[in-house]
Amino acid sequence: MNKSKTLLATALFSAMATTAQAGSEIETLITMLHENGMVSDEQYGRLVAELEQNKAQSVEKDTKIQAQLTEATKPSDVEVKVKGGVTVKTRDGKFSTKLGGRLQADAATYSGDPEMGDGTEIRRARLYLEGTMYSDWGYKLQYDFASTGANGKGIADAYIDYNGFDDLQLRVGNFKDPFSLQEQTSSKFTSFTERALPSAFAAGRHIGVMASTKQQHWSLAGGVFGDSLTATNTSTTGTKHENDEGWGLGARATFAPVNEKTKVIHLGLGLNYRDTGGLGTTSFSQQAETHISGINIVNTGTITGVSDFLKVGAEVATVMGPFSAQAEYITTSVSRNNASDLDFNGWYAQAGYFFTGESRNYKKGAFGSITPKASVGEGGIGAWELGLRYSTVDLTDADITGGEADSVTLGVNWYATPTLRFSANYIDVLDVKGGTYDDQEPRIFQVRSQWAF
Repeated sequence: MNKSKTLLATALFSAMATTAQAGSEIETLITMLHENGMVSDEQYGRLVAELEQNKAQSVEKDTKIQAQLTEATKPSDVEVKVKGGVTVKTRDGKFSTKLGGRLQADAATYSGDPEMGDGTEIRRARLYLEGTMYSDWGYKLQYDFASTGANGKGIADAYIDYNGFDDLQLRVGNFKDPFSLQEQTSSKFTSFTERALPSAFAAGRHIGVMASTKQQHWSLAGGVFGDSLTATNTSTTGTKHENDEGWGLGARATFAPVNEKTKVIHLGLGLNYRDTGGLGTTSFSQQAETHISGINIVNTGTITGVSDFLKVGAEVATVMGPFSAQAEYITTSVSRNNASDLDFNGWYAQAGYFFTGESRNYKKGAFGSITPKASVGEGGIGAWELGLRYSTVDLTDADITGGEADSVTLGVNWYATPTLRFSANYIDVLDVKGGTYDDQEPRIFQVRSQWAF
């Protein structure tokens, strides 16, 4: 090979080492030189082999770079949302966890009889975790740090759901019996600071199992329940005994022939049966739509010899733009072993109106949160609602003189943001008939600050 051929071969090797990306052009040049006799067969073979090796290395390098770029820029497998509460979930939707809660701080002043002490309290201070596991399983654990709730300080909800069936949910754990519209509506979303007087017949939370289905225009739920978390199988002397705990059945059906965003008609029926078990006692009582005083203006006291009791509740509600209304009637029949049976009842009717144009949020048989059209801090004044309610309860029958009460409540709600609410209620108990506070008429003014997330 002459000197010019040697120099040309050297240049080719150098080009192949530094410009592998131009491999197709170099391959064409090598072929032309070989065909013109400037590159021997042996040199040609080495050059082609070297070129293929460089091309393979270049492809491998590009693949590695592309993989690194893909890894660096791909979205995280976990998505975090902060809107009210904090929600963490996988993008495939198989797992999720939400942290939420509520804080309700109340203050009240009382006038009239009976004498009640003015004061303040943390009505509820709850945190909860809820979410999804392996797509079909759900869970919720809610704890109340306040000592003033219906069941006192401690666990509120603690249950597991199975959602693997089409349009059917199974739930096991501690949760509310399916009964009463005002009870199924969370305390975060009720129109007044306290529920109406017929809350004396609330079914409460029990440990049990329930099946339910919730559709756009109807819902149905039914379950079997043991006793509440706070129930103790203890005698009046404080010693344990071997009596069976109580148990119960609960069912609720709702029908919403009209269910649009700002237009709703709701009908409902609830049944709640309880066997008192070995203790054979029950009681019903109610405060004057307030809680700070701790005084029950109607109270049956402990009713003995009770085998079982049945509650029946009828519901009706409507939403028409900014206007809403709802009413319920509840009757309770108590069966006694050594005395005549008892019948108690109560009802309420209420209406509300949003001056700022919002509507109550109805979904699957209950009312939900209010979202202002324009929140404070975002150029708006929040949502403003005025509400009026009349309620009554009668706990007197046969030899039980628990008393009868009627009250009127006027309320104003200011939803500053979707998570902040401020409320003021004026409650006028028109009369108490019978019982400890016969002929007494307390009046209450109370306010609440609520943070719910």
